[in-house]
Amino acid sequence: MSGLQSGRNIISWQIFLTILTSAALLPLFDLVTAYSGLAGGMISVLANTFFALKLFSDKGSWQPNNLAATVYRGILGRILLTISLFFLVVVLLKPLNIMALFAVYMWIHVSPAVIAGVQKKA
Repeated sequence: MSGLQSGRNIISWQIFLTILTSAALLPLFDLVTAYSGLAGGMISVLANTFFALKLFSDKGSWQPNNLAATVYRGILGRILLTISLFFLVVVLLKPLNIMALFAVYMWIHVSPAVIAGVQKKA
């Protein structure tokens, strides 16, 4: 599987897990918790999508002399995008369940490791 295909697969799984997790939060808690979780998951998905696009969009970026710079730019962009999205969500989304926002963000952030483990067993 190519890097770009693998990246698309992981992003697709992250979107699915974000929606599934948010849907599971709705009957267990309330609407605020569910949409707060959805916002947290989507922050992670959007930041990871940015990183994947940055990493895999330019074939020349995989040359040894360009690889480190491409990865550093991708990581820096992902961090700045994540901070910006959290700021926007906290300022604009009222009411907000901060615990659900961060919990689902972290769950989706670590999900590539879980996804890779599940796919390796299959």
